[in-house]
Amino acid sequence: MHSMKRYFLLLLLFSPGLFITNGYAVDIALPEMGDSAGALISPREEYDIGQAFFWRLQQNTELVEDPEVNSYIQSLGYKLASNSDEPGLNYTFFMVPDQSVNAFAAPGGFIGVNAGLLLTAESEDELASVMAHEIAHITQRHILRSFERYKRMTIPRTAAMIAAALLGAADPRAGSAAILAVQAGDIQSQIDYTRAHESEADNLGMQTLVQAGFDPNAMPSFFEKLQQASRYYGGDSVPEFLRTHPVTLSRIADARGRAVKYQKQQQLSDGLQFYLMKEKLRVMTTDDSSKLLNHYEQVLSLDNDKNKDPARYGYALALLKSGQHTRARSTLQPLLEKDHDRLAYQLALADIEMAVGRVSTALAIYEEFQRLYPDDQALSMNHVHALLRNGRPQEAANLLQTQLDLGENSRDVYKLMAQAKGDMGQKSQAHTWLAEYYYRSGLLKAAADQLRLAADAAGNDEYQRAKIASRLREVENALAQMEQQ
Repeated sequence: MHSMKRYFLLLLLFSPGLFITNGYAVDIALPEMGDSAGALISPREEYDIGQAFFWRLQQNTELVEDPEVNSYIQSLGYKLASNSDEPGLNYTFFMVPDQSVNAFAAPGGFIGVNAGLLLTAESEDELASVMAHEIAHITQRHILRSFERYKRMTIPRTAAMIAAALLGAADPRAGSAAILAVQAGDIQSQIDYTRAHESEADNLGMQTLVQAGFDPNAMPSFFEKLQQASRYYGGDSVPEFLRTHPVTLSRIADARGRAVKYQKQQQLSDGLQFYLMKEKLRVMTTDDSSKLLNHYEQVLSLDNDKNKDPARYGYALALLKSGQHTRARSTLQPLLEKDHDRLAYQLALADIEMAVGRVSTALAIYEEFQRLYPDDQALSMNHVHALLRNGRPQEAANLLQTQLDLGENSRDVYKLMAQAKGDMGQKSQAHTWLAEYYYRSGLLKAAADQLRLAADAAGNDEYQRAKIASRLREVENALAQMEQQ
């Protein structure tokens, strides 16, 4: 089951041919969005296609829900996007707990990063180089420009056809099965992942990388590392990135040629956060606790001090995960003494307190650091969990509303708001917020059902009932469109 989910994930949304393999193109029908020189579909339609992909993705695989890791990947993504040639686009950055080395982009600004990519990258610059490349694919609308012929279709049918073609790129049998599920005729067309698109994404991606203050050499050096590593793999063991993003010597040479034209910028971000989140993700995505603990014990036993702090941090999290709370606290203590105001360390300490039932102590940590890091996404979300556990739903709702006002719209925000409103006895609002959680998960029928329950619970509150009715019409329209396949 896991392999099927992984297969769907990696093939459904991978970027439009980051590197075409041996010139191979998929001979599968797709609706044409317009030629490379002509007008494409509207930005709204493009976003709707991307959202349909994102809904399908969430229904077939789990995403990383940790607010700290998500906050990091979003912060890095927005930093890069703000330095791209289309900074005003509504980007959605998210992380998938898949160990394969890959990243992917979908129309409308949806960019996913596999855990394996962050775990393999040796610096934030390397991770940023791949994300910058994906951003360039989106700003240049490559996945849409790849279509040579076009017959206007509904948004969900278009999304399904793209999914089928991408599946067929790696497994023709899977692609054929998917085509049969969504195709109502003998439409024949082709996605051609052109070398020109790849060169353009390399060039613009590097410009974005440099303008955001990262090392331009990170892009060719990371690709070169992956190519060298591929020599030790064979057959089906080749890393996913090297299948969907083949690296050639000419691509590396071109990237190096571009890099020498740029002067390395001063890195303004805190590089330590990359290494800390890398270790947190390692702990989150490793099921074998013994193997995880042995890994950190071996790293910490080495004489050199390089990356000792991230390793100690990861070791504390691994101990916490295995239920060794006292050892986790003692392992974390030297880091707290060295850098008391480091939020990642304080959040880890609060996690330990929560795990042993000292909720009030954890709340004291959150409240103290809200003054130092006001409205921080990860801090606020962890704070909300503790408040709800402590029977303080109104305060939790206030923090969640602040996050919503700041633009944070992850599914977890809506789910927690539903819980807070339910704990406050506000049944209609609880159903309304839960409807938004289901909507953002792509579960539109469940969202509509929750809105009907919200309307029933609203009683004689005509204003609330009118708001719910309006939202229900929107959800039902979206559901009707999704069913037009």
